[in-house]
Amino acid sequence: MLASQSKILFISTFPPIKCGIASFTADLIHSIKPELKNGFQINICALDKSAVPELYKFPVSMVMNGHKLDSCIESADKINQDNTIELVCIEHEFGLYGGDLGAFLLGFLSMLEKPFIIRFHTVLPASDLKRLKLVQAISLLANKVIVMTTNSARLLKEDYQIDAEKIVLIPHGTPGNSSIEAVELKRKYDLKDNLVLTTFGLLSPNKGIEKGILAMKEISKIFPHAIYIVPGLTHPNLLQEEGEKYRNYLQQIIDENNLQKNVRLVNEYIPTKKLMEYLALTDIYLFTSKDPHQAVSGTFLYAMSAGCAIISNSFVLAKEMLDEETGVILESGKEQELAERAIYLLENPGIRKQMGQQAYLKTRDTAWKKVAEKHIDLYEKILETPLGKTEFLIQAIS
Repeated sequence: MLASQSKILFISTFPPIKCGIASFTADLIHSIKPELKNGFQINICALDKSAVPELYKFPVSMVMNGHKLDSCIESADKINQDNTIELVCIEHEFGLYGGDLGAFLLGFLSMLEKPFIIRFHTVLPASDLKRLKLVQAISLLANKVIVMTTNSARLLKEDYQIDAEKIVLIPHGTPGNSSIEAVELKRKYDLKDNLVLTTFGLLSPNKGIEKGILAMKEISKIFPHAIYIVPGLTHPNLLQEEGEKYRNYLQQIIDENNLQKNVRLVNEYIPTKKLMEYLALTDIYLFTSKDPHQAVSGTFLYAMSAGCAIISNSFVLAKEMLDEETGVILESGKEQELAERAIYLLENPGIRKQMGQQAYLKTRDTAWKKVAEKHIDLYEKILETPLGKTEFLIQAIS
């Protein structure tokens, strides 16, 4: 019999920490809560190097420093002693945990006595033997392993030899679109006379924003009123290491090329509602990330679900989601090619709008509510008890 106020505990970075996985987890549990029944409650074990509980409020019930093995072991012991915790859900990225390739997580898991699910936000080809052994060990201990792309599932099966029955594919969720018309939103953000290109996310060199800025040299010659908007704070880890060095570098490129009227760096945290407003007024979304192995991007999917035409560097999710109808994948990844493709789409608004509509249609099954339902169905299978208000199916890997 389940204890009263049974809990599902998530282990993840969490707001007020500003990072992609923290935002993902907050959006996910916000979507899951309305679908739960039977007195189940969601709590968070926040991953934080500072390990200061005072930074957080409910649903955070504990804080773990994933970069200190003692903290990992103490947290596992605390979780084991809490009889109300029925299931642990772990968000995994190699940089979230200490040790070689984040091996401290394995110490935590070896002590954990609760059933657990782990989601790999990144799955790299198994060219590194240490990574291979680590991922295999984690997966062996887990009840289920969640991935968000078919390529990640394929890599786990083929490269890491993980049992297909243990792997579950649940896509990254997407929020509802803004109900305000693009014309009105452009007026709201002082962009009513502009063609708008955007890139979102925490700033860091691997985002390749400089390519988008340099592409504006050619784009602005044909479309003087085109503007490239880059909202987002500098990644907190980068900010701690080197301050605003990267942002200053981007601003230098803008100034050296006299692009002050055509590029706008917005140094602020953009909440989801405002993000979706920006996407609703976006004419072209640019995805300039340099990492071809990046498994998933929330902002990329958000842009698709908002009906944006997308020009993207080649990476895992782009190759799964984009084709001639839904977007553009750059072959060279160079700013000249980016500029040429952007100019073509700006010159052909009909093609651009049709591309955005097809992108939107391809993301209909990624709404956060549907993603939450798939998680609840998975929890029910593991706990062997009904948790949700209705019955749903998850996509197992065959």
